[in-house]
Amino acid sequence: MRAALWISGAILIFCAVSFGAQAKDVRLCYDDWPPYAYDDQGVARGLAVDLATRFLENAGHSVSFVAMPMARCRFSLRQGAVDGVLLDDLAKADETGLVISSQSLVSKVTVAVVNSGFSLATYQGVRSLDNTNWLKVIGQSYPAEILANETMHPVEVAEYAKGFEMLKRHHVDVLFSDLAFLRFAGGDQKSLTGFKVLLPAVEIEERYLSLRSDLAPVLNDFDREMARGLLTGVVDGIYHRHLGFSRVGFARYVGLSDVPIANPGGLIVQ
Repeated sequence: MRAALWISGAILIFCAVSFGAQAKDVRLCYDDWPPYAYDDQGVARGLAVDLATRFLENAGHSVSFVAMPMARCRFSLRQGAVDGVLLDDLAKADETGLVISSQSLVSKVTVAVVNSGFSLATYQGVRSLDNTNWLKVIGQSYPAEILANETMHPVEVAEYAKGFEMLKRHHVDVLFSDLAFLRFAGGDQKSLTGFKVLLPAVEIEERYLSLRSDLAPVLNDFDREMARGLLTGVVDGIYHRHLGFSRVGFARYVGLSDVPIANPGGLIVQ
């Protein structure tokens, strides 16, 4: 009897040690992108930060974050200083041989912002913006069809705050920005009085969690826990806490319909 108890105890200890040995401290790099990932006095916060933390920890792993421009994130990944990118572009992740989460964490929704007196009420394709001046914020990415339109004249600025000032003064006609960033980033972007957002969206681009290929088992754990979170409503709860609407609700709102299904939290001011 005592021998049987000893064997049972040994098995339990072995299992516990094995589980502990498999647990990883995952180091994720992110570029500042409110409200999805941003630095708050040295602490990483945001919707994507909460998603990664919740589901990696549910799977038995710990996670830490470092904020750097995306180019430095990729360099640090190649050097082994970090394990992955929190909000990665799918094409970039494929190029570098990373493993990618099965579900996107967030959607980057590029919209056209214009003055309220602009002739168009909705976005009607890139040709509808021919012969306009548009804001190109240095360091930001833009849809290929916008970049390829030679009749649109880009005016480069260093930051969105300056861009909104130029838009307000009618020095430019259109500013392309991320929909959630408009509502939640600091500074002048919070004051959208006098502007309107042209919907449907110009482009909707999913952003994923990516890890080194040797961490594929960790990503599988994350995928499993996030799938469970989608079913139980945990993901929607995190979205509500940060943005004021559900994941599905936001997708429907920008789902290429010119009839707003919802305007949760006063996201669009027009």
